[in-house]
Amino acid sequence: MRNLKNLDIEKSIAKSKLVYSESWFDIFDTIVLFMFFSFGFICPFLVYYDPYRDHSKTGTEYYLLFFGSLFFAYAIYRKATEKHLTKIVSKYNAEKNRTIITEYCKKLGFERAANSKEIIIYNKSDNYGISSLYKSSRIFILDKNNIYITMIKRGYKTNFPVLFSQLLLKADIKKLCS
Repeated sequence: MRNLKNLDIEKSIAKSKLVYSESWFDIFDTIVLFMFFSFGFICPFLVYYDPYRDHSKTGTEYYLLFFGSLFFAYAIYRKATEKHLTKIVSKYNAEKNRTIITEYCKKLGFERAANSKEIIIYNKSDNYGISSLYKSSRIFILDKNNIYITMIKRGYKTNFPVLFSQLLLKADIKKLCS
């Protein structure tokens, strides 16, 4: 789990975004990842529009580069919005929602990292991570009958964004609590 020091739950709910104190390394890490993904997004355009390239020999590899740039654009979007909270309005109260979330996360084999009155955090080691230090955290904030969800990653060197699994998590919780 990433260090969520001084997490302000009320401000997070009001802004629909996790509000906590970030270390200088987290800020530096975010800037480096934005630069890396931006380079990955721009590079195919530079290769394709190279003025010294023979345009009569355009193969499918140039079009595949553009699909790669779409991946990098999506990664930039996910990194920029990783702290945003998704609101799910449930028909159940906070305690019933807590029970549903706990059962769901236990069924999927997540380990509980934090469980307080208003917040539940579950971690799972990344299958594709180099070591067990790479984990993704599912953060649930409970407020009356509302559930706020986000998912962030913690890595040993970099905190890459969670790309696709957050969509599945939101859909599953919405289906269970609606």
